[in-house]
Amino acid sequence: MSAARSFFKTWYRHEVLPIIAVVGVAMTGASAYIFRLARHQEVVWTRENPQPWNKIQAHQNTKFINLNEKLSEDFKREW
Repeated sequence: MSAARSFFKTWYRHEVLPIIAVVGVAMTGASAYIFRLARHQEVVWTRENPQPWNKIQAHQNTKFINLNEKLSEDFKREW
């Protein structure tokens, strides 16, 4: 008996295929989600600009949907 046939006869079962498929899909989805989070604009990978949110001006809109478009011009960021 060849080594491959012996391996498949010992370790391969038809019942394992759905488990392998589910685990594979879950790992692919988790990897894609982590990659998406890592490429987001709020993630900082360099130290040249460690806090980019401090450079946002009072009149800049950073939200995808802005329900209240009237921004006060007297907004100041004081530290």
